[in-house]
Amino acid sequence: MNIRIKAFTCIVAAACWASCKKNNDAPTVQLTTSLNVVNASNNVINFYQNGTRINNTSSYYPGGSLGYVTVKAGLQNFQVKLASPSTPNILFSKPITLDTGKVYSLYISGQTLESVFFAEDVLKADADGNALVRFVNASPDAGPLMLAFEGGSLPDHVLDTVKFSNVAYKATDVAFIKVKGGFVHNVAVYQASSPSSPKRDTTIVLNAGQIYTLVSYGTVGSNGNQGLSTRLIINQ
Repeated sequence: MNIRIKAFTCIVAAACWASCKKNNDAPTVQLTTSLNVVNASNNVINFYQNGTRINNTSSYYPGGSLGYVTVKAGLQNFQVKLASPSTPNILFSKPITLDTGKVYSLYISGQTLESVFFAEDVLKADADGNALVRFVNASPDAGPLMLAFEGGSLPDHVLDTVKFSNVAYKATDVAFIKVKGGFVHNVAVYQASSPSSPKRDTTIVLNAGQIYTLVSYGTVGSNGNQGLSTRLIINQ
């Protein structure tokens, strides 16, 4: 009888210990971060993390961005596919390590792994209320690019003013500059080797207190929608 009681007591104790251990196990917390995907290619694409499509509401159109999306942090595999039922295969897969608590921009400038580059975004609004803007050259064949604000009728906007000079393809260390907000600006982008031949003029409005990225993409030797273009991306 005593042996049976001792055995029963051991079983109950083991069950209680397993139950307590199970209840004390903390749930797995998946760390996340924010990623702004910019389609700087000439194709309509979809973007995936570990095989799961990230852009569920719309595809990424050339020059387009859907803003910052929440993705898993740490070392993750990202894939790009053309947004067409006839091309279901992955164009490429790229492992990227992203830290939680930070935000990033990732640029896709073509259909190869070498066409992808990314950078951490340090977004801090200007204390004086100016707009902040940076320039990213995502054109594979344009070479170094210049970006200027064309002359206009504003007191501080009479002559063409070069804002960014000799920005290389995939350069991610270009700092934000301050620009007075609330005005319309005509933007000219041209190759550093051909300053008298702007490749694209773009009219933009920069609002006070906001943060922007101007992205040039496309190929110089192409015409129409395939040619060199410049798009304004709102970061914050």
